[in-house]
Amino acid sequence: MEHRRWEYKIINIRSENYRLDPAYDVELNAQGEEGWELVAITAINFKTGATDHIGMVFKRPKD
Repeated sequence: MEHRRWEYKIINIRSENYRLDPAYDVELNAQGEEGWELVAITAINFKTGATDHIGMVFKRPKD
């Protein structure tokens, strides 16, 4: 049985008012066009206790 191999990409973006800007869908769609699938999203706090950034993990099959 052949094992599927994956490659991953992490994108961190600055959040505005603790949320992901809806205009970011353009970038998300661009990632999808390149074959990347969003598999995880997390809030990132840098010392302030507030959500400063949002981290997104993408994966796609590795050729």
